[in-house]
Amino acid sequence: MLNTVQSVTGPIGPDDVGLALPHEHVFINMSPTEPRDGYMTVWEERKADIERFRDAGGRTLLDVTNGELSNWAAPVYFERDPVRQLQNPVTGSRSVANVLATKAMAEETGVTVVLGTGHYFEHYMDVDWVDRTFTEQFAEYLIADLEEGIPGCGGVRAGFVGEVASDLPYVTAREERSFRASGRAAARAGVMVSTHAPTFPTAEIQIDVLQQEGVAPERIVIGHTDTVKSLDYSIDLLKRGVYIEYDCMMAVKAGGAVNAAELGRRVDYLRALVELGYAERILLSQDVSQRSHQHAFGGPGLTFVFEEFAQAALAAGIEQEVLTMISTDNVRRALFGE
Repeated sequence: MLNTVQSVTGPIGPDDVGLALPHEHVFINMSPTEPRDGYMTVWEERKADIERFRDAGGRTLLDVTNGELSNWAAPVYFERDPVRQLQNPVTGSRSVANVLATKAMAEETGVTVVLGTGHYFEHYMDVDWVDRTFTEQFAEYLIADLEEGIPGCGGVRAGFVGEVASDLPYVTAREERSFRASGRAAARAGVMVSTHAPTFPTAEIQIDVLQQEGVAPERIVIGHTDTVKSLDYSIDLLKRGVYIEYDCMMAVKAGGAVNAAELGRRVDYLRALVELGYAERILLSQDVSQRSHQHAFGGPGLTFVFEEFAQAALAAGIEQEVLTMISTDNVRRALFGE
């Protein structure tokens, strides 16, 4: 177990986590795949969403923006130097502008933000950088982000590895190298690894690779498990001892309307898993990652899991104590390795 984890404003202990969201983004650029909606960088909009979370009792956000998603991912004119707005060309680390804007937002809102470090799926990768960076060096750059500080960011350090990603029915060779480097870094630093595994049941492969590199299953969080429409898949992952994350609530609420079928499926899955005794290995989040996902634009914002989702879960017979545990104790355990 870790005694402290680094946030953008300094080290925190287990008692500092409180009500938390384990898979969110303060600032992000997804325009390579979401050109119209994927640029979420307006300071006032992000501040409003984060303050709603804070006012609902929220204390901690785990920001899974990785190197690739940090390109130009800061408010306009926050940083004028284009070099500092891009992923580090040597280490692959998050852009300076993204890190410092996130730190400034944490300071202004009073919300604790813990940064991830890692790499997204191949479509986003600088493949020349990946191909010329051997796996051990890849891992050493991640460890430096965790232990020394993200380059150019005044000592701001990442607190975990993630989100490390694959996005297809298979893991590409470059993505596998990213997972191997992430596993080595996480195992040596003793930190959590948070993954991106949407739509297809590819998390089994992700887990295999991470464990081969020395990561204990209880230090692995499988993101987007709720997007795979099979309860058996969630159960299979939980049997392996990892955390699963039902975090794509941005697929449940859009344009101010809740998709009853998608909400109901997630609640049904959650109730079944709780009844099977897996409540301590489940995490909930929204993955607000596009401009339309924010509350002001009819999306889930950063409070959906505490509002509409919680109401539906309670109506389905899931106890409030379980929901509270998921958003407090479970996040703390995953992050600190309890």
